[in-house]
Amino acid sequence: MGRMTPPRKIPLVLYGYYGFGNWGDELSLLATLRALEGIGRELSLPFAYRVIVGNSSLVPYLPGEVTLVERKHPGRMLSVLLESRGVVVGGGSLLQDVTSFRSLLYYTAFLSLAQCVRKPVVFFGCGLGPFTRKLSVKLVRKLLRRVRLFLARDEATLAFLRECRLCPASLGADPVFLLEQEEAGTSSSRLGVFLRQEALERKEVLFEGLRRLQREGWDLEFVAFHRREDQEVAESFARRLRAPVRVFSKVPEVLSYFSELSGVISMRFHPLVLATQSGIPWWAFDLDPKIVAFSAHWEGKNLLSLATLEPALLCAALQGAAVLREKTRVLRDVFRQRALAAKGELAHFLGSILG
Repeated sequence: MGRMTPPRKIPLVLYGYYGFGNWGDELSLLATLRALEGIGRELSLPFAYRVIVGNSSLVPYLPGEVTLVERKHPGRMLSVLLESRGVVVGGGSLLQDVTSFRSLLYYTAFLSLAQCVRKPVVFFGCGLGPFTRKLSVKLVRKLLRRVRLFLARDEATLAFLRECRLCPASLGADPVFLLEQEEAGTSSSRLGVFLRQEALERKEVLFEGLRRLQREGWDLEFVAFHRREDQEVAESFARRLRAPVRVFSKVPEVLSYFSELSGVISMRFHPLVLATQSGIPWWAFDLDPKIVAFSAHWEGKNLLSLATLEPALLCAALQGAAVLREKTRVLRDVFRQRALAAKGELAHFLGSILG
């Protein structure tokens, strides 16, 4: 009897802000791929992935049969789209115009092209907005009316989708909640600080507040979570406060780091997700609507205003660390269950169109 030929793998395009050096997006990609690999085993649907990226050298190791396609090769992007059975947008808030209107045009153009060539598009653990232009909302609504399934990261995104009756939608969570992380202990005094360029707008106030935290016994570490954009500001604060700088190079470093901390101060969203996963309290600045929405689950008690920040306010906020830690561990389980439920819905959808 001859050897059995293995089943031909089903090509899927994975689309997002991947390959730009932002660990939040790279972890979203990893979590989405791991979810799809699990779904493939469960449904006996072997997948092959075509991942659209900015720079392939900035993408960490990924499980499964993965082909990286850089954006600078539009012909190759079109080819893998035509060969695919569908497009999965894994994590992030691609559809927004705060970064730039041109960015929104780029994403809507590719996804609209996918719909034109009859490739089903599904959003997995994604957010929407914010939008600053009426034209942006019009473009997004037109695209979403033909999306097959939208598994929303947050309540505001789900409300927008349902209010406008745009596409089948339900509430999930950020895909990063599917990644396994170690739980942090309680004896550490290390505080991870994740700053963006906006920190320079209140540089002296932030510096004084962080120096007071050092005097109270916190061991500060400055982390460049988006290496290209954050390293300079992280190094600037670290020099003045004589504190270390952390730059990650591999996924295991990122996932294990948070279990070594006792708290996180951040201007970026995904360090808050990772802190929640490890069960440690966090405090964040109100620079991003998704941070504000996430903080609402803690009644906003861990939300700081950069515009009105004073050194004493920063120190006072961290006095509530013990209460926030308990709340965080409860909410961690809530978000994990939401993420698992979204994975189940994605499995059902893929099974119905590919099985």
